[in-house]
Amino acid sequence: MPRPTFDRLAPDKRARFVDAALDEFARHRFAEASVSRIVARLGIAKGSVYQYFDDKVDLFRWLVAEHGRRRAELAGAMPAEGTVWERLAAAYRAGVAEWQGDPRWARIGLRSLEPTDEPRLEALRREHQAAVASFLEALLRQGQAEGQVRDDVDPAVAAHFVQGVLTTGLLSALFARLDTDLEGWVAAPRAITEREAAALRDLADQAVELLRRGLAP
Repeated sequence: MPRPTFDRLAPDKRARFVDAALDEFARHRFAEASVSRIVARLGIAKGSVYQYFDDKVDLFRWLVAEHGRRRAELAGAMPAEGTVWERLAAAYRAGVAEWQGDPRWARIGLRSLEPTDEPRLEALRREHQAAVASFLEALLRQGQAEGQVRDDVDPAVAAHFVQGVLTTGLLSALFARLDTDLEGWVAAPRAITEREAAALRDLADQAVELLRRGLAP
């Protein structure tokens, strides 16, 4: 996580640094991302980065954490009430909103899911997967209590099933709809159009409906 020197940066300098780091890690896999390119773009000494963060891993971990914070804000619009299925659909619609804003943050989220040989990043990926599974399990248990999920479903097992459908499964469908793949998408620096966003929201709704038909009473 950032050192105190990063928090003390003037807002404009901090914003420029975050913008350069975000662009670098969004465009490149972690192994290919370069601190040297970041400092060259900013015109600062390479040692300056290490006054703010311990190393490249520490900087990327902070970007991932910041992405999570931003997603949480977008998901804040998710209804506190409603069915399990309505809440799931709303959460993934928030993700589409992120793609329409600054898509680089969405790319950081996707980059964090990529397997890596870096132990600290692999641990971060596993922690994220476990946290999502735990959230989904709690949501499914609540759904059972409210009669929205079948009683014969094991929420712990179903959570991993739901997670697979709404991550790798949904992403595969999304990229097929956009006629691209992850690397093709991150190479295109534009935000998605409203027409594309509508198509993505429709796919997310379809995925949630398939889950509802399989898991609802």
